Amino acid sequence: MSVIDMVRVIAWISLATMGFLALAPLRWRPRAIATANVDSLSMFVLLSMLFAFSYPDDRRVVAIFCIVGAIVSEILLLISPRRDPRVNDALLKALGGLTGVVIGAVILQIISFGHR
Repeated sequence: MSVIDMVRVIAWISLATMGFLALAPLRWRPRAIATANVDSLSMFVLLSMLFAFSYPDDRRVVAIFCIVGAIVSEILLLISPRRDPRVNDALLKALGGLTGVVIGAVILQIISFGHR
């Protein structure tokens, strides 16, 4: 199993975990380290970086996937009776996703430049 394959597995497991925690009751969720907005933003940055590393040749697809994922994550909150989706939160998550893709692309560029 290659490094990219392992990163892909970690990325998909992380996505599934995030989806589960988004719908889980509050008592099951980990305590927030910072504000909810900072937590959401940082989680989407890290998750999208994992996907950028997993699919280095498909950055546009990863970026679209992150935007759609941000929107879907907010829509899924309609299932939970104590949570309500917000457009601002979806935009913040999408911004985090795109930021992570850019950071991941820059890191991959630096790594590939070092191997030349």
